Amino acid sequence: MQAKKGYLFKGRVIDGSLNAPIEQGAVVVEGERIQWVGTAAQLPPQYDERDYDVIALPGRSILPGLIDGHTHISFGESRSEEENALYTPPEFRTLKAMYYAKKVLQAGVTSCFDAATTYNVAQAVRDAIDTGMFEGPRFTVSGKQITNHQGLEDSFPSWMEFPVGQSAVLVKNKDDLIEAIRLQIKEEVDAIKVSGSNDNLITPDALGASAFTLEELKLIADETHRLGRLCSTHARSRDAALDAARAGFDNLFHASYIDEEGIEACLKNKVVITPTLTLLVNLVGANPDNAGASGKSAFQREIEAASENLTRAWKAGVPIIAGSESGWSPVPYGQWHGKEMEIFVDLLGMTPLQAIHANTLAATRLIKRYGNEIGKIEAGRLADLLVVPGDPTKDIRILQFPKRFDYIFKGGKPIDRTPPMPRKRKWYERTKIFLDGLYEFDEETGTGKLTH
Repeated sequence: MQAKKGYLFKGRVIDGSLNAPIEQGAVVVEGERIQWVGTAAQLPPQYDERDYDVIALPGRSILPGLIDGHTHISFGESRSEEENALYTPPEFRTLKAMYYAKKVLQAGVTSCFDAATTYNVAQAVRDAIDTGMFEGPRFTVSGKQITNHQGLEDSFPSWMEFPVGQSAVLVKNKDDLIEAIRLQIKEEVDAIKVSGSNDNLITPDALGASAFTLEELKLIADETHRLGRLCSTHARSRDAALDAARAGFDNLFHASYIDEEGIEACLKNKVVITPTLTLLVNLVGANPDNAGASGKSAFQREIEAASENLTRAWKAGVPIIAGSESGWSPVPYGQWHGKEMEIFVDLLGMTPLQAIHANTLAATRLIKRYGNEIGKIEAGRLADLLVVPGDPTKDIRILQFPKRFDYIFKGGKPIDRTPPMPRKRKWYERTKIFLDGLYEFDEETGTGKLTH
């Protein structure tokens, strides 16, 4: 029997751009790439159905693999800053990251931008996947984010040394800045990330001024671009977003409190925003007694501010990219990668098609390694494809249920959908507390009682 040339997909084609879906579409895949896209009725004769494995399930949609614009594959679903920075050895972190990378791929995410790493774990995961050792998404990675005493991640007391396992490098002057950038590029990062502001998750009421001056941010952007890398920043506060956009950064993470001046700077310098609202929404949705350092109400206020400010930014023409921030415990790997699209529809006023664009083709702005080869169903691009039931341009929530997807293809090959075996958490992965509260003696009853 003659071997098949590849795959012929038939169904509704949502190509990742803002083009209207092709209702009776066809996609031809040979090897790892897409050969042809169009209406099934116009399929050229050289693509004879008999030469291909045909995937034509009724009522299905075909769309590009999702691109998650903000992950932390080395964080291991940490439940605290201490757990992330202190306890887990780098060797075990790396093995965990490979385990979780497969879960991300099985959620339909075929490419990721990793926004900060512990040690050099993200680079190792990227290279292990790219060289065919393990299955996982295509990763574009940052190294440790560059921070100072006012930035995110310098959260430990000043009387102890900055933890080597922290997902940041602490700089104290301009020479440190340049050295950190050059060292990370030597270690083969794809992007430089800066901690431009603090964060209410770690430090109470932390969304004030920019952590770095405008002059320092320009120095970072210029050196990063001189060496051919993308430059992004954690920037929740108004000043951090404004100064990074003025300095010519490529991407702002969060930008919850961006104002008109910041929006104008983004438009002038062609800056994109990746909000990662899923983390905030999940922190509120989990309804804990005390979420992070600032409490649930602080995150609710930020959601409300971000909804208003980012809607204005998007309507003004600033590209908005979807990212989950998977890696922390509120956003477990493989579970929340499609949630940001629903949030964009509900809070920013996007149509489902626009939200899909934000999670596919628009997100290639961050994926420097593969940008022109992924994110769109187009002849010549890599065949990273999803086949899903129903029409996500009518119901965006369809993309939040990856177990219901019919197929996930990466590079023209169907991926193994067998779930990884559940794993146990090692004792050193936990924040080391004795009890979550005090076990007090009650004199009236003569017994002990746990109080919080």
